Amino acid sequence: MKLKWHVITFFILLISFNAWGQEGPTPISLQECIRIAFERNADVQISRNAAQIAGHNYTASYSSVLPRVNTNYSATNFRSGDATTQQDVPVFDSTNTVVGFVNQEVTNPGFERNSYRASLDVGLDLFDGGAMWNNIRKSKADKNAAYHSLNVQIDQTITAVAENYLNLLKQEKLLEVNTLAVQRSQDNLDRSEKMFEIGSVAKVDVFRARVNLGNDRISLISQRNTVHQAKQTLNVAMGREPNTPLEISKDVNFDYQLPPLESLLNSAMDQQPEIKRREMELRSRELNVSLSKSSFLPSLSAFFSYGRSNSVFDKIYSDVNQNWSVTVGVQGSFNLFNGFQDMVNHQNAKLNVKSTQIDLEAYKRTLVSNISTTYQRYKDLLEIIEINKENLEAAKEEYRLATERYRLGSGTSLDVREAQVNLTDAERILVAAEYDLIITYAQLQEAVGDIQQALNL
Repeated sequence: MKLKWHVITFFILLISFNAWGQEGPTPISLQECIRIAFERNADVQISRNAAQIAGHNYTASYSSVLPRVNTNYSATNFRSGDATTQQDVPVFDSTNTVVGFVNQEVTNPGFERNSYRASLDVGLDLFDGGAMWNNIRKSKADKNAAYHSLNVQIDQTITAVAENYLNLLKQEKLLEVNTLAVQRSQDNLDRSEKMFEIGSVAKVDVFRARVNLGNDRISLISQRNTVHQAKQTLNVAMGREPNTPLEISKDVNFDYQLPPLESLLNSAMDQQPEIKRREMELRSRELNVSLSKSSFLPSLSAFFSYGRSNSVFDKIYSDVNQNWSVTVGVQGSFNLFNGFQDMVNHQNAKLNVKSTQIDLEAYKRTLVSNISTTYQRYKDLLEIIEINKENLEAAKEEYRLATERYRLGSGTSLDVREAQVNLTDAERILVAAEYDLIITYAQLQEAVGDIQQALNL
C-alpha cells in the first residue's frame, strides 16, 4: 500500500512539474473555432470563390448590350526577288514598227513595298430576340444562387464546427465520468483489501475488485482515445492540421428560443438558404426558356469602321484629308433551318424548368419532415434529461446503500459492482443526453436557417 501511494505521489509531482514547465494551448471558444473555419475551411473558400466568379460573370453579361470598340494596327513589308519568265517579246524594224514576236527568257528585277494601316472599328448589337437582356437576368439569378449556395455552405460549416465542438465537450465530460468510475473501483478495491485483512470478506472479493478496476481503466483509456479523435475531427472541420494542439472553452452560449413547430416551418420556407438557392436556380432555368426563344427571331447589328492606310508611314498620321476610308453598315441574320436544333433546345429548356420545380417541392417536403423530426427529438430529449436526472439520484442512493451494506457484511461485492455500473451508466446517459440536446438544437436551427443568430454570430 505504501509503495502504491509513493508511486501515485511521484506521478502527481511529475504532472505538476510538466504543467508548470509547459504552457498548454489557450482554450478557444466556439465563436473563435467558427471564425477559424471561415478563414481556413476548404469548402467555404471554394464556395466563396464560386460566388465571386458568378458576380464577375454578371458584370460581364452587360457586354452584350454595350458597343464593341477595337483598334487595329498593321505594318507590312513585302519583298520580291528577280523573276525570270518566258515571254513573247516584240521585234521592231528600223522604223520602230513591230514586225513580229520572238519567245525568249525575260528577267524582271525584284522590288520592295511597305504597307501601313490603322483602323477604329465599332460594333453594336441592336436586336437579338431578347437574348441580351435575358442573359443579363439569368446571370443575375446565377449570381444570387451562388451567394445563397455560399450561405448554405457557411451554415453547414457552422453546424459542423458546433457539432464537433459540442461532441468534444461531451467526450471530455464522459472522460470525467470514466475517471470517477476508476476512482470508485479503486476505493472498492482498497475497501475489499482492508476487509479481507480483517477476515470480513473472502479473497475472491479482492480479485473481483481488481478485475473491475482493470476494466474501468481500460474504458478510461478508450475514452481518452475518443477525446483525441474528437479533437482531430474538430481541427479538420476548422481547416487545421488534425494533430494541432487544441483546448476549448467549457462555456457555450446558445440563444435558446424554440418557437412552436408551425412558426419554425414558416421561417424555414421564408429564409432557409437552400430553398433560396433552389428558387434562384428555378429562375435561371425559366430564363433559359426565354433565351431559347430568341433563336426563332432575327438578329440585327450595326458596325462602323474608320481606317487609314499608305505605303509611307508618316502619311498615316498626317494629311488627315487623304489616305482614309470609312465603312458604315447594318447586318441582319435570320436562321431559317438548322436541323430542328433550336426547337430541341427550347423543349429541353422547358423540361429542365419542370424538373427543377419538382426538385424544389420535393426538397421542401423533405425539409418539413426533417424539421418536424428534429423538433420532436429535441422535445423528447428534454423529457429524457429529466428522467435521467431522477435516475441519477436513484443510482447514487443505490450505490451508497450497496456500499454501506457491503461494509456491514449484509451485502455482496456483486451488489456493489452492479450499483456502481448503474451509477456510471446513469452519469454517462445524462451527459450524452444533455449534449445531444444542444447538438439537436443546433441542427434544428441550421435546418430553419437561424444557426448564425442562435450562436450570436
